[in-house]
Order: sequence, then C-alpha cells, then structure tokens
Amino acid sequence: MKIINNITLLLIYLNASLLVFPDKVKPYLIFSLLLSIVFRKLKLKTKQKHSNQKLLISLGFFGFLLVSCFFSDNFYVGYKKLESSASLIIFPLIFYLLAGDTQILNTKSLEVIKKMVIFSTLLFLIFSFSYFYITEPYYTFKSTLVHYSNLINIRNTGYLIHPIYLSIYVGVSIVFSLELFIKNKKYVFFILSLVLLIFMGILNKKGPILSLLVIGAFYLFRNKLNLKKSIYLVPVFLLLILLIIYLPKYNNINTFSELKDLIAQKSNEDSSTGIRLQIYDCTIRNISKSPILGYGIGDVNVVLNNCYLNSNSLEIQKNYNTHNQYFSIWLSAGIFGLMAFLFYLFTVFKIARKQDLKMLYLLNLYFILNMLTENILEREDGVIFFSFLINLYFFKNDLNDD
Repeated sequence: MKIINNITLLLIYLNASLLVFPDKVKPYLIFSLLLSIVFRKLKLKTKQKHSNQKLLISLGFFGFLLVSCFFSDNFYVGYKKLESSASLIIFPLIFYLLAGDTQILNTKSLEVIKKMVIFSTLLFLIFSFSYFYITEPYYTFKSTLVHYSNLINIRNTGYLIHPIYLSIYVGVSIVFSLELFIKNKKYVFFILSLVLLIFMGILNKKGPILSLLVIGAFYLFRNKLNLKKSIYLVPVFLLLILLIIYLPKYNNINTFSELKDLIAQKSNEDSSTGIRLQIYDCTIRNISKSPILGYGIGDVNVVLNNCYLNSNSLEIQKNYNTHNQYFSIWLSAGIFGLMAFLFYLFTVFKIARKQDLKMLYLLNLYFILNMLTENILEREDGVIFFSFLINLYFFKNDLNDD
C-alpha cells in the first residue's frame, strides 16, 4: 500500500505542475491519477468518508451542459466543447474518492502541492522568456518584455497558452507564495512572490491583475487586526501597480487606460475593452431571446457569429466567445444551467466558511472574478487548473487547516 500511496502522491504533484508538460501529455497524467486512485480504492480495507451531496453539486451544472448538447443542431461542436471540459467530471471524482483520506491529503502534501504550482509556474515563465530572448532574431531584452505575452501564444509550440490564462496561473502562484511566507516566515517565498509579480506586470492582463488586487484587499480587510501578517502585502501590491505603469508596452499602449472611459471604448475597434463591450451587447441580446432554455452548447458560436455579422467592427472569423463564463453557461443551458453553476460556487463559499478553509475561499473568489471576463471552463488551460484546485480543497473534509 505504501508504494501505491507514493505513486498516487507523485501523480497528484505532477497534476499540480501540468503547466510545464506538453499539451498532449496532460490528459494522460490526469487519467493516470484517476486510475491510480480507483486501484487504490479497491485495495483499501477501511471505509472512507464520502460526500455524495458534494459530488452531485459539483457535477450538476455540467449535467445541464450535457443535456443542452443533445438539443444542439451542432452536436459535434457541443461534444468537442464538453470533451475539452472533461476535467470538470474527472477531478471531482478523483477528490471525492480521496475525501477525508489523510494518508494522501494532509497538511504536508497540501504544502507540497502549493510549492509545485509555484515552482512549475516560475519554471515555465523563466524558461519561456529566456528561450524567446535567446532565439528570436533581433530581439533585445526590452523587445522581449514587450512581446512576451504574444510569443507564448504563437511561438511556444507544444506549450501554447493564452497570456490571460498564464496570468491566472501567476496570480494563484503569488497567493500561494505569500500564504507560505506568512505562515512559515520563509523569506524565499516572499522573494518568489516578487519575481512572479514582475511577470504579472509583463503579461499586463487587466482581468487577472484586478482580481488579484481585489482578493488582496479582501485579505487585508479580513486580517485588519493582524498587522504583522498584513503589512507585507502593502509593498507587494504597490510594486504591482508600479510595474503596470512603468514596464514597456507594445506601441507604448497601457490597456489599463481603457478603463478610464468605458462608454467611449465601445466604439473603439482596436481596444480589447471595446471589443468585449460589443461582445457583451450581442450576448445579452441573444440571452433575452431565449433566457429559459438557452441555445444548446453546440450552437452558441453560431448564434453569436450571426450577431457579429451585423456588427460594423467585430470580425466573425475570429469566432469570439462570450468572454464571460456566466453568460456562456446561460446561452448554452439556459437559466437553470446558470443557477446550478451559481449554486455550486455558493456551496464552495459555504463549505470554505464552515470549515475555515481560507485558501479555498480566496481561490474561489479569484476564479469567480476572472470568469467575469473570460470563459475559463471552456479552455483546457483554465478548466484543468480551476477544477484541480477547487475540488482539491472542496473535498478535503477532515482537514480544517490549509
């Protein structure tokens, strides 16, 4: 049993580090973890504690998406979308089977998982940046800074990742680093958080940065009486703001300036904020036409593209999604699918508060905020990371510290 436990732990740690593995390898690591846990479960002689209610809540909204696939005209498109989101089923099952299992999920292993997330993210950032700086012809250090966020999405063959999703990884790694520093007083994690902050500034993506600032402010508010713990966060977030302002940008354009006048941005074809506002306009108009049942997960893109055809500035060939996870679920599975998803997120908050799982609370809040501007559950880079972390904490019933 010790060997099986070690293999299971190793696979959990590898799944926490999926960012550094090629895209084709990731599914095999996830399924290997599931198989090892099922095999281990069959070998166990003692009964473990399982929460069937938690599992049903975790899978509920995915069930609505599955049903919506069958009344989609584009069934194959819907099937492929569900296939990309398969970790929404697999990770709840994995951690459901491990619920309350202190041989695998204990304080020590959870700290290792946090460190694996931190170091794998740093490894990806440093090596990819160094690779572009060394191999891109005519690139200076400054031009690598400027173009890094685009290069990881077009030149990183086998490891392609959108800069927004990489920023989400960096944001979670910063949270983990600061938590380990505050908890263990190891200054190496404080230094690592500063390095991660620099990359957050280089990527310069509004959603993840604003979400990080919000949960940082939330943490400060909740710990206002514990100044020794909170005081370190102030210079960290001041540094982030300075990086946003002064790091070199493409064409010297800081996208945060778009937030000054949201109304004016709607007609700006070159503004990411303007494009999003036009997408939201199309999305809301289509939701209003079928708010109860939606359109089916396979037909959402067709519905949106038909709306974009009538737009003067949106390019249909870019196949924009809703850029809002809640709108996407509403369009796909109607109001009942959205309610099931919101109930799931509310339940995560409820469990986090009841069991005093501060990290689960912060992670859930961070993903919820990022879902306001991104369809995190519809891209493998986002859904795997979300499902792994949230279900890891959601099902660890017997561990009241994090």
